Amino acid sequence: MSQQPFDQGIPLLTEVLLGPEVPAAPQPLAPAVEEAPALPPSVAQPDWDAIEERLTQRILHQVQGKIDHLLEERIAHVLQTALQNALIGMRGALRADLQQSLEQIVAHAVSHELGHLHPPVQ
Repeated sequence: MSQQPFDQGIPLLTEVLLGPEVPAAPQPLAPAVEEAPALPPSVAQPDWDAIEERLTQRILHQVQGKIDHLLEERIAHVLQTALQNALIGMRGALRADLQQSLEQIVAHAVSHELGHLHPPVQ
């Protein structure tokens, strides 16, 4: 039997296999220019109080616009109802006054016409 040539790509049972090699993380290059100093914490952190104030003002402005619109609609409805009720009440009073005035005018006109038709007897 002849021995076949050994293939280096085929592992033998006696070899310990390692996983794929993980390349080492690249080391950062030294900066060519000196870095600026880090920002102080007060500049790096957002100003939460200012953000809260702006957000509060924006929401109040939006809500106030809606409230104004709702108030205008409600006032218009209340005024319309009040004016309708007032007109209903006034209509009855005006009708009675007009009826009385018309009766007086007609009575006066009839009396005047009768006076022309039948002159007073002397």
